[in-house]
Amino acid sequence: MTRQASALTTLALAALTTLGALPAAAQNSPGTSVTVYGLIDGCLASADLGSERLNAVSSGCLYGSRLGFRGTEDLGGGLQAAFTLESGITIDNGQLAQGGRMFGRKALVSLSGPWGTVEAGRDYAPAFYLVQPIDPMALGIGTASSSLWTGAASTTSARNDNAVNYLSPTWGGVSLRLQATAGEGGSGGARKSQGLNLLYRSGGTLAGLSYARVGDVADDQHDSAFTLGVKQELGRFSVAALAQSGAWEASRTVAAPASTSSVFSRKYRSWLVGGSVRTGSVGKLSLSIKRYDDRTVRNFDFTQVSVNYVHALSKRTDLYAGWSRLGNNSRTSYTVSDATGAYGPVQAGASTSLLAAGIKHVF
Repeated sequence: MTRQASALTTLALAALTTLGALPAAAQNSPGTSVTVYGLIDGCLASADLGSERLNAVSSGCLYGSRLGFRGTEDLGGGLQAAFTLESGITIDNGQLAQGGRMFGRKALVSLSGPWGTVEAGRDYAPAFYLVQPIDPMALGIGTASSSLWTGAASTTSARNDNAVNYLSPTWGGVSLRLQATAGEGGSGGARKSQGLNLLYRSGGTLAGLSYARVGDVADDQHDSAFTLGVKQELGRFSVAALAQSGAWEASRTVAAPASTSSVFSRKYRSWLVGGSVRTGSVGKLSLSIKRYDDRTVRNFDFTQVSVNYVHALSKRTDLYAGWSRLGNNSRTSYTVSDATGAYGPVQAGASTSLLAAGIKHVF
């Protein structure tokens, strides 16, 4: 075992021991609570890559598997302190996700009052909180994030380190979320970012907009995008739409405005339409159609169709199956993705597809 691995193991045991003792202490402190929660998702996946077929036992086709700890303390006078520590888990091999981070999904401490909530730590970018609840796939099989940027410095994580968030109270169904992150000198390639979303929720309506801006290491050039979205519940049915316009001027050069395999070019537009229907009392069928429009001269576009079905066995356990097909143009090799990863590499010009089925259990 390496020194780094030994230190990580020691830290993990210390954190779990401490957190395990918290509920007992909480019982003796009125207004304090600690919750242990999690989600386990395992699936079988088969991906057509154009030149070959990949079959895999995967972790998190519908949702990313996780183990979390959440706690609150009532401080009096309308104030409340809280924390969230959430680890991503890849259950097919028992490892930590998010590059091996102990709490890679979320690590936050917060203070709330009548004026709203201030948080600090690692969290999703504001655009995520607009895209995820509107996407009929819920960022699972055929995720909207394959064509709509969720606002983080990385296209794959949807999260930002070194973040400070402000969450407003809700006024007439309207809420505001602001986020700013520190580059912290850029010594490790950290990138400053800013983001916001403005959401409206009322009855079966969810509508909103978001803005994301991420600088390069020197903070001279910026990736940025505006996103609009709406979802409407209509009894057993729901309809949804998302649209995004962006430019990646911190991550793409004039000489290479886009990549054949990496979405988000120097200038792009993207949209999604879809919806869901409840089938009986325990089933839900969802469909989405996405279009990515590369606005550079290379014109690296794609169209994607996704469908999934979720069958509830209980309030905590679901069976699911899904299929997604992404049509590349003659030069591109974009990959189809699920909740935790992409399936590639894909042969240039090939249409790629993913068929997956699994079980999700929450606790």
